Amino acid sequence: MSKIAIVTDSTSSLSQEELQAMGNAFMVHFEVQLNGKFYHEGVDISDAQFYQELATTKDFPTTAPPSIQEMFDFYDSVVAKGYDEIISIHITSGITGFCNNLAAALPEYTKAKIHLVDSFLSIQPMAYLVKYAAKLANDGASVEEILDKVDRQKKTIGEYFVVDDLKNLVHGGRLTNAAAFTGGLLRIKPILTMMNDDHKIVATDKIRTMKRALHFIEDEFETIRQKKGYPVRIFLTGTNNLDAMAKWQEHIQEKYPELVVETGQIGPVIGAHLGTNAFVLGWSAEVLKNK
Repeated sequence: MSKIAIVTDSTSSLSQEELQAMGNAFMVHFEVQLNGKFYHEGVDISDAQFYQELATTKDFPTTAPPSIQEMFDFYDSVVAKGYDEIISIHITSGITGFCNNLAAALPEYTKAKIHLVDSFLSIQPMAYLVKYAAKLANDGASVEEILDKVDRQKKTIGEYFVVDDLKNLVHGGRLTNAAAFTGGLLRIKPILTMMNDDHKIVATDKIRTMKRALHFIEDEFETIRQKKGYPVRIFLTGTNNLDAMAKWQEHIQEKYPELVVETGQIGPVIGAHLGTNAFVLGWSAEVLKNK
């Protein structure tokens, strides 16, 4: 019987404690360049340090995934722990070429069977996929069963998010329909999503204030939730706005006392593109009952 490991990347924002609790999940780290220095996300720089520097830097930060050789070396380290099959779950190909480049190179890797999964997302919803896959593997499911269930789970996931302004997304080229929204960078709070066939970041609506923008995405979520025939888990996450996220969680939990509402903070790599004070509301079918 195969021994199955789950590999993911640091854009999932999983903590070391969460990885250790799973026991069979391992994380490779993306890089961020800020003020002329390179940092491995979650290793060389904390979220707080990143956002503190981001507030004063004159240059836009840049980000980079691991090289193919770094990925192969990382897989080697997982194989050395006794695993012979690896399910590798990573950030959406809609905003980076990492997954596609890795898929093209994987036939060259022969030390274990690698099953690559494009999550179509990142941050907490991707972390939830990783936790789900890890639990299935720990429960004795086959690779085929895990891949099938993860694929079905991906179809239940969605998100809306709001950024304080678009300058980071536009500069990094991550906003697909930027031309339609860049005229009023300082005057609007754009509603963004990756719920499209290409899984790219697209702006859908222009709202004048952050308060109204949050109400808008809450209403959009409620409309979607009512159409689903199953309970969902809610993910609230932001960039450098812990106090505001705590208040938002209290508000959302009061609206949905029967649902699990997770909160978190976005790490440097995704934060480099969203900028400070972003708000994300995501959801996924509930498959893990623990909080």
